[in-house]
Amino acid sequence: MTIRKPFFVVPLELENVVTGNARGGHPAKFLGRHIDQGLTWRTSGASNVWARGNFSTAKAIDFCSVMLANALPGTKIRLRLGNSQDDVDGSSAPYDSTALDFISPSITREDGLYHSHLELDAVETATWWRIDVTGHTGDFEASMLVLGEKIEPSHYYNFDYEQGVEDLGNAGFTEWGVPADTDGLIFRVINFTLGWQTRTEMEAKFRPMMEKLGIRRPVYLCFNPTATTARQAHSYLGRMKKPPFARGSRHPLYMVQEFQILSVA
Repeated sequence: MTIRKPFFVVPLELENVVTGNARGGHPAKFLGRHIDQGLTWRTSGASNVWARGNFSTAKAIDFCSVMLANALPGTKIRLRLGNSQDDVDGSSAPYDSTALDFISPSITREDGLYHSHLELDAVETATWWRIDVTGHTGDFEASMLVLGEKIEPSHYYNFDYEQGVEDLGNAGFTEWGVPADTDGLIFRVINFTLGWQTRTEMEAKFRPMMEKLGIRRPVYLCFNPTATTARQAHSYLGRMKKPPFARGSRHPLYMVQEFQILSVA
């Protein structure tokens, strides 16, 4: 099995989001709340399920993912990108993915929530976007929409990566030995190191990403983008647990960068 290098995406801020179908309290603009997993776009039924928005300036896009969605085996998703509303609402958009399987490769998750995954063949520059969901049954609900440009390292991560969880609750006992636990969500965590990062890619790709993110802004990571049933589990969206730094190595042309991401999705 081929293992691909990971890639990051800094999600674009979604502006002027409208939709053809939304329940009260669940507007499509919540797709742009990339940290608030509890704020969802939810429709009333499966008709006219689309969302559209435009950016103030043209943006580079070669990746799209709708995350934490109650997709079904027959659910399809379509992405259109263009430079006007007419582009994305019609059949002549400069980029049109056509209708694709939302859950691909096909799997069944215990929680019933899925991430779509679409890597474009080339970077598209667009000011307008639109997603359409078809083939669904019942209300469609999703938490986040990630649009942006992939940032991929030139080398693989080091062998000592870690994938685990962080419990946001607490476990303890009273002085009488009675369990005194505090409820909380359990978030996934990934820790890994890019040990052979060239200075050129650090300056061109990773320094701009670091300076955008800090520890407050969200980042998307697909740790292994290979199209297997494990790809959903290898997809993360969250914050850096510590400020991202790059440090020098013994080889003057390379740097080392450590990543720790607490994922909300």
